[in-house]
Amino acid sequence: MNSRWDAATAKKLDGLDLLVYASRLIGAETSLVVWGGGNTSIKQGERDHRGREVRVLRVKGSGSDLKSIERKHFPGVRMDDVLALLERKDMGDQEMVDYLAHTLQEPSSPRPSIETLLHGFLPADAVIHTHADAIVSLTNNDRAADVLREVYGGEVIALPYRRPGFLISREVAETFGRRPTAKALLLEKHGTICWGATVEEAYLATVELISRAEEAIAHRAKSRVRFGGAAVPALPAEERRHVALSVVPALRGLVGRDRRVVVSFDDSPDVLDFACSSEADELSRIGPATPDHTIYTKRLPCFVPVTDAHDPTAVKDAIKAAIDRFVVDYTAYVDAHDTAGAALTDPFPRVITVAGLGMFTTGKDRRTAGIVSDIYHHTISVLGAATSFGGYVSLSARDAFDVEYWPLELYKLTLAPPEKELARRVALVTGGASGIGRAAARMLAAE
Repeated sequence: MNSRWDAATAKKLDGLDLLVYASRLIGAETSLVVWGGGNTSIKQGERDHRGREVRVLRVKGSGSDLKSIERKHFPGVRMDDVLALLERKDMGDQEMVDYLAHTLQEPSSPRPSIETLLHGFLPADAVIHTHADAIVSLTNNDRAADVLREVYGGEVIALPYRRPGFLISREVAETFGRRPTAKALLLEKHGTICWGATVEEAYLATVELISRAEEAIAHRAKSRVRFGGAAVPALPAEERRHVALSVVPALRGLVGRDRRVVVSFDDSPDVLDFACSSEADELSRIGPATPDHTIYTKRLPCFVPVTDAHDPTAVKDAIKAAIDRFVVDYTAYVDAHDTAGAALTDPFPRVITVAGLGMFTTGKDRRTAGIVSDIYHHTISVLGAATSFGGYVSLSARDAFDVEYWPLELYKLTLAPPEKELARRVALVTGGASGIGRAAARMLAAE
């Protein structure tokens, strides 16, 4: 990872503006965070509503996107209220949300990140948390402890996975207290936490940490065939598109039985490497790269084994059989782990990979289907890197369910604008699209 820090630009900024700058640098690196993932913070002196000088944590608001974040997306939380929670042994999720609402500098601010306490409990003035592909690749394998020791020695702290919230935040604080000279903290199956006395220090610490992971991955990749090599050949490009166009109406009907969806197709090289590989089926049954991906991709993709992708009818039949099986398995997964009466989102896959053909992703509109596709590209990257060190591992089904149906995670989805009138629909406009047709197409796309 190359540093994008520009000293001339940074020199003109301070405080929150400097955090915005660094956050956008992090957000621009899609291998670090995608679509609302990760969070950043600074601690600084401000005046509260009574005019008193107080220490304030400015932390990313829940659901904000680092690549386009602005000052207004960083709610201020009073640090004396945050540090008072270190006296607590436990705290429920909703209790934590309600408590933080009372600590805001500006009551109308966005809801603070669900990882606010993690930032607040660390003594450093600047903290950066990412879901870096390279780091997750080191922790999502069955040799994680050995791999981290090989790459970082004793310079970093690694903690087992725990869902974000009060307990992991307290554990991070206690662990840092015992090892204050550690350079960074890794949350297994989750991501990184780096810090510094300044925003620049925290950013450069993140760059160094991830660069070392990337170097280890590149070295390891030289000695292994990715995903075990091809099990089936990919169709030629033109034929792939022909078969995809032939099967997508049926696929859209299968996954949109309860509610319409828009489907996108992707046959880029990394997708084909995975979909056509000998390990694709097995790897598709394990779990996500990081917890927050589940609200977009669900816990698992739907892998469709196809021995002859040339025949659209055979591909349609294989897709139907795979989706029917996915629905049964997903419903059983929810039934097995739902103890609080959560409403089933829907039982259909968001990611469908077809051997020899490529990947279909679904969403309420083209943008959402694109988000799912982006996220699964990163999952493929993690799968390829993690398996070069050992067997790929992920969250347990229980842990994945707890995040996928977690109200604090689902809250992010409520921040999206309401669906437009023609959301989930596909329109066909005939004609030359030079005048009325073009205007009609643009109007329909806007709706």
